[in-house]
Amino acid sequence: MNNWYDEIRVKTEPVFQEIINHGFIKDLMAGTLSKDAFGFYVNQDTLYLAEYTKVLSQVGIKCYEAEETQFYLESATGIIEVEKALHQVFLDKKYVDKEVSPTCELYVSYMARIVNNYSVEVGLAAVLPCFSIYKEVGDYMIAHQSNKDSNPYQTWIDTYAGEEFAASVAEAIKITNKYAATASPENLKLMEEVFLKTSKMEWMFWDSAYKQEKWAV
Repeated sequence: MNNWYDEIRVKTEPVFQEIINHGFIKDLMAGTLSKDAFGFYVNQDTLYLAEYTKVLSQVGIKCYEAEETQFYLESATGIIEVEKALHQVFLDKKYVDKEVSPTCELYVSYMARIVNNYSVEVGLAAVLPCFSIYKEVGDYMIAHQSNKDSNPYQTWIDTYAGEEFAASVAEAIKITNKYAATASPENLKLMEEVFLKTSKMEWMFWDSAYKQEKWAV
């Protein structure tokens, strides 16, 4: 399979459409998203990324080539630096909360389980939507905005629509495609399953922020 990503991307188009039509994304693009919803999101994103960087490091270590390992380790480090800068701009102290939301807990725990218990190609598929979907969402918002000069969230949008992030996404896709090309039928099935699930969890993450999700009990 030479281009696994293109094939799986077609299958996740309904999920992507649900994402770009979600109230959180539409309000973010319009610049009308409430400060409370965005503050909740940025705080949970901070907690999510603290674990995602560990997962990226783990999947990188399982890669066969030194350059691939280096890419994922550098991606983990780069995420920390970029997000730290964004969070300094957007994370007001009043929104800082160390309690992980149910959706955030589900997402990071699921990825950690997959990366720790399955083959490298399955782990690569699990972590990829956080790369690819953010780029597509950033590109979509930039293409459909009419308020780039006045949107209070423009710095966030520009980060994920930028060339540097696009290059990282392209590399992650390239590596995943390489491993998919030699994966067994069983692992290809698992790759599709986990990619679909983590794509849906991207939608869930934004939905949880829009609702400012709390533990029920």
